[in-house]
Amino acid sequence: MPATPWLLIGPRGSRRIDGLQQALRARGLADAQVVDYASLLDEPARALETIARAPQALVKIESPGEAPALHAALIERGWRRLGEPGPKPHELEHGELAHQHYWYAGFSELLQRLPTDAHYLNPPDDIAGMSDKLACQQRFQAHAVAIPPLLGAVDGYDDLRERLRQHACSQVFIKARYGSSGAGVLAYRRNRQGREALYGSAEPVEQAGRLRVFNSLRPRRCSDSRQIAALIDAVATQGAYLERWIAKPRAPDAAAGHYDLRVIALDGQARQRIARASRSPLTNLHLGNRRFAPEQWLDDEAMRTLETATEHAAQAFARSRMIGFDLIVRDGRGWVLEANAFGDLLLNLHWQGRTPYQDQAWLRTRPNPETVREFAHV
Repeated sequence: MPATPWLLIGPRGSRRIDGLQQALRARGLADAQVVDYASLLDEPARALETIARAPQALVKIESPGEAPALHAALIERGWRRLGEPGPKPHELEHGELAHQHYWYAGFSELLQRLPTDAHYLNPPDDIAGMSDKLACQQRFQAHAVAIPPLLGAVDGYDDLRERLRQHACSQVFIKARYGSSGAGVLAYRRNRQGREALYGSAEPVEQAGRLRVFNSLRPRRCSDSRQIAALIDAVATQGAYLERWIAKPRAPDAAAGHYDLRVIALDGQARQRIARASRSPLTNLHLGNRRFAPEQWLDDEAMRTLETATEHAAQAFARSRMIGFDLIVRDGRGWVLEANAFGDLLLNLHWQGRTPYQDQAWLRTRPNPETVREFAHV
């Protein structure tokens, strides 16, 4: 049987593309053909023709991250798609978190232009659905997947306080609807005396009378109510939602704090998995948190819970072959925190001897791909 050809759509030269190319070469397969996002933006007809000329290829749409110029182009594209509301988006500084709702509008519109009949690793509409974090959680809810209780979209600090009153809730996560890698995620807590605390990697900076928000690699705690209100308002302006704060299990290694889990599902089955431990509410590994093998901490029953929760969640996106899931497993239950269509960038992580990219290098195309389109609404 001839080898399956691959076609990658992504920013040329990214670590993600290099990772899969190396895995293909290690199997003795030809390099994947690459269609750069820039060509989709600048010469869409030529790029789409390239995809059409490879009808048997397995097509992987990669993350548009790690490419600042592309990020800026998608923001402007989204702003125009939404009818140019307000002034033109300002140019972002390094690490700045802004205009994420415009970015999503631009990215989802680009995905909609892709052909529907290609053999996708993850189809464009699923990627759009997972990139809208609130819509993704609502989809899980509709499929009876256990998630932290949702309190819905939030407009700002005053709205947050009202939602907490309505739901008799004192601690929540405020999540950027279109963020990634923990960008714009804030953990909020309020005690009975009314004292507040906010945790997150978002850093507010006043510049020329305007509040700008930057991603920091050092999560911080804020207890000043005015600063808390300003930061929540800034994140909510780009789209945000609330979910109840479910306590993560404490790591057996007391120095590690609490942990959650990242699991890769391939064709609906749980594969690579890692525990991410942190002494702050945010466990993302790029924030300097520690990684551990879950087998060190989870017994056989907890591992089965992890696998069952992952495989149930994967059914909500049954046409997507590779998904990264973040989960909490505790007291015999599993909660899905997030699905990530680009969740396979886990370096040196193996399951049954293979990394996520090596798993993908063994895949073949599926016959007769479905063409249903279920784009989330902006």
